[in-house]
Amino acid sequence: MEKDLIDWKTDAWKNPDMVAWYHQRMVENRGTSRLKNEVEVELCSRYAVGPRLLDVGIGTGRGSLPLARAGLEVTGVDSSQAMLEQTRKLAGDTPIRLQQGDLADLAFPDGEFDTVMSLNVLVHFPNWREILAEWQRAARPGGRILFDIHSQDHEEAACAAKGLPPRPEDPGNDFGGYMSRIRAADLVDAANHLGLRIVAVVPYAGVFAGGNANLWLKNSLADGTRYDRILSWLISDPALLAFALFLEQDVFAHLTTRVTGRMMVVLDNVSDAAGNLAWLERDGRLNATMARGIDANLVALLPAFDQDWRERLNRHLDHPRNRVFLHFLLSAWRDFPDRIDLAAFLDERHARTLLTWQYQDALDQVVSGTLRSLAERPEVAAIFNHHGISLAGGLEYDLTRELLAFLATPSNPA
Repeated sequence: MEKDLIDWKTDAWKNPDMVAWYHQRMVENRGTSRLKNEVEVELCSRYAVGPRLLDVGIGTGRGSLPLARAGLEVTGVDSSQAMLEQTRKLAGDTPIRLQQGDLADLAFPDGEFDTVMSLNVLVHFPNWREILAEWQRAARPGGRILFDIHSQDHEEAACAAKGLPPRPEDPGNDFGGYMSRIRAADLVDAANHLGLRIVAVVPYAGVFAGGNANLWLKNSLADGTRYDRILSWLISDPALLAFALFLEQDVFAHLTTRVTGRMMVVLDNVSDAAGNLAWLERDGRLNATMARGIDANLVALLPAFDQDWRERLNRHLDHPRNRVFLHFLLSAWRDFPDRIDLAAFLDERHARTLLTWQYQDALDQVVSGTLRSLAERPEVAAIFNHHGISLAGGLEYDLTRELLAFLATPSNPA
């Protein structure tokens, strides 16, 4: 079954129509594509070392072409000739070496490259350990390996906390829907076995799905068409795009593999079991602190969350749409009241606004839930049934308005 999955995933990207679709999705300035592209390309640029770089599964070259233009000696390999032809067109006069090949059986000598990187590739394959060993072979001693993959820690933590059914790790026959997910402990085990050092594990795709939805946002304001409409403004609102990048690069990136569904893994080709264990222990401390609450205790563990960071966050929130955006994201804590202390991060004016909106959202949830439960009671449903058609929905607007007005009254005993 695993071989069938690997073959299916490999062959899927050889289809010219699939290549055209992928290229268009990566370059279009629509939805969250621009945000995803900027986050991933910046990570590649930040962590790649040179001068010799191999991009495995180069696709259309969006991760490594900027590095080639910056002067690195880039080699790209892909199983799809159609992908390579598209990359050649996009490269123009930029020097780049391209060849067709198997990502798990590279046709290069040992230690040929300073960096072996791969973007949006390993997420598709279950045999990630074997592939990683092959990539290590192609990296020089002390060289670097860089790739993205989905987080099983996120899947398990979010599903347990929110009462969601976890997706199966075994895809069965659903090859198209398969995404490889690993745990932080799995990564440490593989790195120690291969003799690799964990340089960084950067969580991202907290704001956008990135092929693996942020499950913490399920059943919140940031789950549905209203949130999609906010994200659609990334095209034309530079301040919103800048804030989304801030959240990805300056918030989620400093947290753990439980927080988002995707992560960028940076490894050096040198053994460091003690360092890897220290990284895993720090990851555990962060998780334990966040489980107790998002407050000053978390800030103390994260030097990046300093006064300058706080000032930048509050400047972003001066833009009205950014405040709405953050309100939608914070609604993920509906099920965990008093677990986030906005005063630890926000100026009083912004904290007061968001707390007011949270209170109003809580009223909405109580009222709408009460009315739905009432309408579902058999004795009530029978009253509003007219020739098989329920009329209860037509009364919800008036009842909602009256209940909200009552609950918002200072003299309300509730």
